[in-house]
Amino acid sequence: MSDNVVRARLRDEPDTDDQTSTPRRRLSPELLVGLVLIVGGALAGFTLFERSSDKFTVVGAARNLPRGTILMRDDLVALDVGHVPGTAVIRASDASNALGRRLLADVPEGAPIAPYALAELSVLGADEALIPVALDPGFVPAGLASGDLVRAVISFPNSGTDAPLPEVLPATVEVFDVGMTGEFGDELRVTLRAPATMALDLARADRISLMKVQSDR
Repeated sequence: MSDNVVRARLRDEPDTDDQTSTPRRRLSPELLVGLVLIVGGALAGFTLFERSSDKFTVVGAARNLPRGTILMRDDLVALDVGHVPGTAVIRASDASNALGRRLLADVPEGAPIAPYALAELSVLGADEALIPVALDPGFVPAGLASGDLVRAVISFPNSGTDAPLPEVLPATVEVFDVGMTGEFGDELRVTLRAPATMALDLARADRISLMKVQSDR
């Protein structure tokens, strides 16, 4: 075979190296945009996580506080909480505003105290008094608490056949405080915020019981 024929064949042979080599892959514009969005979303999520992890100090319950509790310093504790609406908590810097106020609902230990769960104590009127009454627990509604409104029923079971009939006193009065007393803790002590003249009616009764009522004022 002549040299000219060999050269012609070599010239006509396909370049196998070029055809079999793997073509270089390039990222499409759509894929680049997708990657940018993914990275941007991850960074935004991290930023939001960092912000949500910010904490601040609020006023909470140092122990289980029943409805009607008048808050004192040892009832309160500082709590660190995450992001919550400002109207739902009392900032630690405003803790003094909670002192001397009455709880309108039970607050469990370690829970924040909401400002709308507190009520102001009003000053006694000129004709009002705080009247303590010792009662048998059976003559008091279950769950009676400070701030409840009641009416008193007086009766005279020890006065024989000539005893006056039981009487429902007309005034609706506020329970100022409730606690157990007696040698064995079996007597209920209730302090009523009531007209001063009501003390005479309560003092003459052999037995006093309380009825929880709605406000008529």
